Amino acid sequence: MTHLKSVTKIGENRWHWVAKGPARTSVEWDAEIVAHRPNEFISWRSLEGSDVYTVGTVHFERAHGGRGTVIRVEMEYAPPAGALGATVAKLFGEAPQKQVPVDLRRFKQLMETGEVLRTDGQPSGRPGNRRSKIDLMLQH
Repeated sequence: MTHLKSVTKIGENRWHWVAKGPARTSVEWDAEIVAHRPNEFISWRSLEGSDVYTVGTVHFERAHGGRGTVIRVEMEYAPPAGALGATVAKLFGEAPQKQVPVDLRRFKQLMETGEVLRTDGQPSGRPGNRRSKIDLMLQH
């Protein structure tokens, strides 16, 4: 989960979360686990007074034919500053609706291959003397 800075246990079934926010800010909240059945689901909710309201459940289900586990996330989320905060988070790519599917794909890749493949910093593969249509559009 690349958007998370830290998760710290602060009590029985209670955790303090710190996530990256838009424009190099941080967003913090405390949450508690409200229900848990091993190998089936885990449910949480943020605590009163947190910057972020969140409630949700992660379900773990056996895939057909014994081919692994299906993970399904149900989550409600209200960022600081309400609708304005949600818009800013979306513009900066920090909205949970975008982050959760990316994090689940990354987790799947790690579980299946033992590593997360990255392309950051790799060359595009184009010869240096050729420009792409995007390069030309960016110049104008």
